[in-house]
Amino acid sequence: MILFCVPFAGGGAEAFEGWHEALAPVAEVRVAELPGRGARFGRPLIDSMPALVSELAEQCEDLSQGPFALLGYSFGSYAAYALSLHLAERGRVPRRLFVGGSRAPFLPPRDRFRHLMPDAELIAELRALGGTDPEVLASEQLMAMYLPVLRADFKVVETYEGGTEPAPCPLTVFGARRDAFVPTEDLAAWTRLGDAAGEVRVYDGDHFVIRSERSRICRAVRADLTLDALGAAS
Repeated sequence: MILFCVPFAGGGAEAFEGWHEALAPVAEVRVAELPGRGARFGRPLIDSMPALVSELAEQCEDLSQGPFALLGYSFGSYAAYALSLHLAERGRVPRRLFVGGSRAPFLPPRDRFRHLMPDAELIAELRALGGTDPEVLASEQLMAMYLPVLRADFKVVETYEGGTEPAPCPLTVFGARRDAFVPTEDLAAWTRLGDAAGEVRVYDGDHFVIRSERSRICRAVRADLTLDALGAAS
């Protein structure tokens, strides 16, 4: 099985460091290659969900050849959800959709749009989130390259007009108990888009629990994918 993963805003393959080893041999982990980072640094940024889904769908063209699942974290959870609907409409239904670290997409905004914040305010917001190296935040040169990528990712989420259609497959939701930006009840609201068997897993940590509790999250994802594979074979 292939697990196609979409990282948090501004993130790349490093967001899922260690996942390949943790999920083998149950799943082959692939990470979305988004413009503006990694090998695609300098490529035109994407700032709308339709354009992003179109880009991700191209990266998933071969998924129709076998079973696959989708996983997204924070910004990536919205993208993975929208991608699951897009692929299902074309007859490619994921075995499972994992979404983590975000409020349900149909909930009204709680805060000001980050993609419209002045640089200083956005940097303060990043510092509060806690996922960016303080040395990076303090570097004008690095932030000049990083902020446009973040703004584009935030704009994708903050201008997304979907978010009410049920997921086309089993849905698993996960997040952090001490996430100051995603209240547990807003995280759990995702289950309204899933079936009665949908599960919410809350780990001890802050918004970047996907790093601090990587081993536990990977074990749970691996167990889900194993059960999905067994269910499909029976």
